[in-house]
Amino acid sequence: MPYVLYEVQDQVAVITLNRPERMNALGSELNAELRDAEARFAADDEARIGIYIGAGDRAFCAGRDLKEVASGGAASTPPTAATFERGAVDLGKPMIAAINGAAYGGGLENALACDIRICSENATMALAEVKVGLCPPSGSFALPRLVGLSNAMWLLLSGEPVDAQDAYRMGLVTRVVPQADLLNTARQMATTIAGNAPLAISATRKLATLGLELPQDYARRMGASLVASVWGSEDAVEGAKAFAEKRPPQWQSR
Repeated sequence: MPYVLYEVQDQVAVITLNRPERMNALGSELNAELRDAEARFAADDEARIGIYIGAGDRAFCAGRDLKEVASGGAASTPPTAATFERGAVDLGKPMIAAINGAAYGGGLENALACDIRICSENATMALAEVKVGLCPPSGSFALPRLVGLSNAMWLLLSGEPVDAQDAYRMGLVTRVVPQADLLNTARQMATTIAGNAPLAISATRKLATLGLELPQDYARRMGASLVASVWGSEDAVEGAKAFAEKRPPQWQSR
């Protein structure tokens, strides 16, 4: 049985962590299959947006497989440079994390790397590495940008979990929905995004990242040519025509 499932429907790819008996923990085999699925998604022209979700009703992903670590498995090796860069990995397309149940450690870090996070009402999230003598490789950088320094410091230094409503309050997730509605909600959100102009989506993601990483004036100058290329595209002309003619646009990605 595969540890990671990959399916595409209506331009939306769903990547499912499929190890529910171990709360979808990141063992060496699951990690390898996840990298393969992500590479497949990045190269898949039929998939314009992706969704991560965990199998079962208990967990999105419990993080690093500590039982495998304790047994001396491959997961016990220290993080490599690639691990530290994990939070910065961009698959080139929007990603939604649909957090069902527990998202701990590396599982939450994978969700933090997504563009959008939603969760079920029973979700709990934590970066609990300090409780087992570790530190979050990528979450330490991503979390303060998402929820502010004070909220991030409490979560990072205490290792304590946050529930769905508190995660929503601090801006860690965009929506909280009943667990039965989680995947459908993620699909609806993904379909909404997939209906927009591909060039505009790609450029907007890059501009938003520039705005976070650089002073605003410098980011504007750096992004000016990208903005100009989108505004001068055939899709921009098509968007205006479709609006005027009250019909769906036919995007050409040029």
